[in-house]
Amino acid sequence: MFTLSDEKYITAFSAENEPVLRVPDGATVAVATQDCYMNNLRAANDPRGEAKGPAIGCNPATGPIFVEGAMPGDTLACDILSIAVGEYASMRISNRSGFMRGRVTEPIVRCVPLKDGFAELAGVKMPLDPMIGVIGVAPETGEVSTEAPGAHGGNMDSRLIRAGSTLYLPVCHEGALLALGDVHAKMGDGEMCVCGLECPAVVMLRVRVIHGRQERWPVLRGEDGSFSVLASGEDLDEAARFAADAMLDFLVRRSQIDVNELILLMSLVCHLEVCQVVDPLITARVRLEGGALPELAF
Repeated sequence: MFTLSDEKYITAFSAENEPVLRVPDGATVAVATQDCYMNNLRAANDPRGEAKGPAIGCNPATGPIFVEGAMPGDTLACDILSIAVGEYASMRISNRSGFMRGRVTEPIVRCVPLKDGFAELAGVKMPLDPMIGVIGVAPETGEVSTEAPGAHGGNMDSRLIRAGSTLYLPVCHEGALLALGDVHAKMGDGEMCVCGLECPAVVMLRVRVIHGRQERWPVLRGEDGSFSVLASGEDLDEAARFAADAMLDFLVRRSQIDVNELILLMSLVCHLEVCQVVDPLITARVRLEGGALPELAF
């Protein structure tokens, strides 16, 4: 098994980033991640003590990891084996950012203990459901901030990217250059207030190269056997259209069913869902129910 410290991170996905770890195809890697505030956001009387630096919300992503054998046109499969969160999470709201900013009457910073698999906020006790907010590879061209999502993955903020799932990412450059971070101990679909329970974590994942096959957008296989296509756009309509079209293409390539029949089926067994509405681009997913097409595979 390989390990990677959270001291090695990027703030933009790019083919120009130098890899900080090289691993063989099939390797298991334990990746330590900082929260989106670089572990520096503090509330009044915070039990974590003083921060080591400013609470810059730059979404640091640990990496990049060079996966041997991954080449343009391939797919990098990331099996999420486990997500171990830290002891505390941070949350922050203001009237300057987030889907709900127009309703915020005063800025708030919270430190939320994470204990025995639960968190409590405003007297409400909730079970944790850790997920990865940022995970991606080098984009085809240029650089993309770790605060933004895209065809390369990035800041998709899908609560379904959790232990037991597999994320399939399109490889555009040798080695893929995988990086990840922005773990949430819990987050609702949409991430409406601009944050979840932002926390440091250790993510255990296995990386596998699928040669010669690739989808336009990231695809996620859930622990329930479902398949989701995650797409991002300038607004929710565009993101939803990208995701729906990509799901149809995904099914056409893997099924003998007529395209028009597949469209009919999509209206019955596919679900259009919102991942996040607060990043520079909006992310939506179309999820095919687990077991709807039991012979389906990536």
